[in-house]
Amino acid sequence: METLYSRLQQQATLSLREVAILETDRALTYAELLGRTDDVAVRLRRAGTEAGDRVALVLPNGSEFVQAFFAVAAVGGVAVPLNPALREPELAALMEDGPVAAVVTVSDLRDRCVGALQLVSSGVDVPVLLTGGEGQVAPVVDSGTEAGPAASPGDPVLCLYSSGSTGRPKRVIRTQGNLLWETDRFTAALGLGSADRVLGVAPFSHVNGLMRSMVASVLSGATLVPLAQFERRAVGRTIQERRVTVFTGVPFMFAMLAETRWPQPVSFSSLRLCFSSSAPLPPETIQRFLERYGVRVRQLYGTTETGTIALDGAPEPAPTAECLGVALDGVEVDIFSEDRRPVRVGDSGDIGIRSPAATREYPGLPDQNTLSFWNGYFFPGDVGYKDPAGRIYLVGRKSLFINRGGFKVNPYEIEALIRQHPKVADIAVIGVDTEYGDQKIKAVVVPRERCAELEIIDFCREQMADFKVPSIVEFRTELPKSSTGKLLRKDL
Repeated sequence: METLYSRLQQQATLSLREVAILETDRALTYAELLGRTDDVAVRLRRAGTEAGDRVALVLPNGSEFVQAFFAVAAVGGVAVPLNPALREPELAALMEDGPVAAVVTVSDLRDRCVGALQLVSSGVDVPVLLTGGEGQVAPVVDSGTEAGPAASPGDPVLCLYSSGSTGRPKRVIRTQGNLLWETDRFTAALGLGSADRVLGVAPFSHVNGLMRSMVASVLSGATLVPLAQFERRAVGRTIQERRVTVFTGVPFMFAMLAETRWPQPVSFSSLRLCFSSSAPLPPETIQRFLERYGVRVRQLYGTTETGTIALDGAPEPAPTAECLGVALDGVEVDIFSEDRRPVRVGDSGDIGIRSPAATREYPGLPDQNTLSFWNGYFFPGDVGYKDPAGRIYLVGRKSLFINRGGFKVNPYEIEALIRQHPKVADIAVIGVDTEYGDQKIKAVVVPRERCAELEIIDFCREQMADFKVPSIVEFRTELPKSSTGKLLRKDL
């Protein structure tokens, strides 16, 4: 029975002296990574971690995160990666939801984690384990036995939270088998292997960075090149100097790099694959990145609940930026009408995903489960269609459609148009409720230069039906976005 830890052991045997993790100031071989993971696992057991216990990982991207994640998997625990940028009340709310039985962090974040635990209402002492330096872990609270349970493929191993764009984040639990199945299909689709160097700059606290950078790299025998945060000039230098071959990021990363002015020219010639996930990638960003660096950014489709669903990995680029490519081998993607009947090829409808890598429910949320899970399918609320070749196209989010006088208006369509305006740097479109039971269309614009409301309205009126034209235009210096670059529409 294979588990994440047993697969790490196998990879360490195959790649004993090969570099597993290449950081700014050090390199770890696969043998060293396994040894340090074992050290963390022993200390977790000594701190009392038992099968099924949730362990919060409050760590930046780096070797410490990798060691802690696989150590939690080794002892049969459930890793709960939390964004290290969260403040004490935010951490406390997520630590209490479960709750967690231990926390692994670094010395710089220790006080914040201890402060968060003091806000947790249970009052139970939770061990805080510090990792850093040479990868050692020292428990602040040390008790219990060293004997640990053996994990199995069906055991839960990962707890993440959905983005919560329409309400409180939902807990998503996936098993060891779920993650291994996804990793095998994903690495096969990319042809990932020992010759690759994978950039790990997307946050490991999010499914994109965790699975498509960190886990995929380590379990395929590639070299992971982690960066604690996205700083575009550091990223550019890293790609060039470390000869990175695979870069899985989020739209704002590629947009920022496409606009960066370099003191000296940089070369991204080592890159063979770039994938963007977590939010729609504007076609203008694809084109600008291609013109600057000679590399086409491909779309990747996935969710926290299912892992990777589809990607555009064909030698010839997808026909449009809305194309997400084809589903991974073994993943079913079908399109349904509102009454959950299959629609014809080419017709738009609700996207349903059936995958061995997917969770089966949101724990403790029966009403949400009825909406999102049906007949083995997960419905993320996305609207799309498939072409005769089986390629998937994303049209928009069902929950974001605006009700304008009885018409259903897709905000993505309006955003795509306004983004073409030469004075617009960024754009988001939302619906604002009216006293008549429908909605007005509001455009929130980040301008490149001074711009008037009427310029945006007239630009839209010339190219689309009146019922799609925004009636409100608001200018801001920036749009609210998560650490993964996802637009936070609830904050508009």
